[in-house]
Amino acid sequence: MSRFKRASELPQPVKSAVEQLSGRLIDPDEEVSIATVPPQQVPPAANRALAAQKLDTFLNRRAAKTGDVSDRETDAAVDDAVDHVRHTRG
Repeated sequence: MSRFKRASELPQPVKSAVEQLSGRLIDPDEEVSIATVPPQQVPPAANRALAAQKLDTFLNRRAAKTGDVSDRETDAAVDDAVDHVRHTRG
């Protein structure tokens, strides 16, 4: 059995459930797959604090590198990326 199904091959109740879970309508020619993933284990508090500190340091370094980019340029780059994804989707 294929792990991927075209939306047009799904029974209507299943297609409706996929649309509800994904938060959008799916086109008949789109492929649908379902994956199950075991639950993630929550790291101990000390590890979480260290991970948060590393993330904070990383984000501060990234912010310093983009400090000279205006909000207008940032917004335009995000808009271009979103437009690109919308028009190149499968």
